[in-house]
Amino acid sequence: MVSRKEHWSGENAPGERRLASLLNRLDTQRRALEGALSLKTADLRLLWLFADGNARTLREVADVLGLEQSTVNRQVNAALGAGLLERSRRGGGPSYQFHRTEAGREAFERDASISLGAYETALGEMGDDDAEAFLSLTARFLRAFTLAVDDAAR
Repeated sequence: MVSRKEHWSGENAPGERRLASLLNRLDTQRRALEGALSLKTADLRLLWLFADGNARTLREVADVLGLEQSTVNRQVNAALGAGLLERSRRGGGPSYQFHRTEAGREAFERDASISLGAYETALGEMGDDDAEAFLSLTARFLRAFTLAVDDAAR
């Protein structure tokens, strides 16, 4: 008799169930890694967006991140309070523009180094050929999955 766990994740389980199990395990490890970082996910996402050095309005941030403006407003205000972002008005316009502070840059670089270092280590353990194949197949899967999600949303 096949155990419930093996039914979902064993080598005899259907591919979609094995993938769901693997992605769940990946998400668990990703959250564990976040525990080692000083920034929260929302702060990392914001600071990654501002890594290009461009200032943005709340509307622009919301559009790029695909979030509601109220959510972005809350996240940006928290980042302002933490000293990760600052705001200014350019050209006397009514809207504030936000940009990353030096403290925000340093915090982002520190946490990105930890996070990306874990990915680098894992890919390195795979060896160059397998790592490249994994990245190529993951990109291919993501393209196909995006189309499937778009179809399901219609």
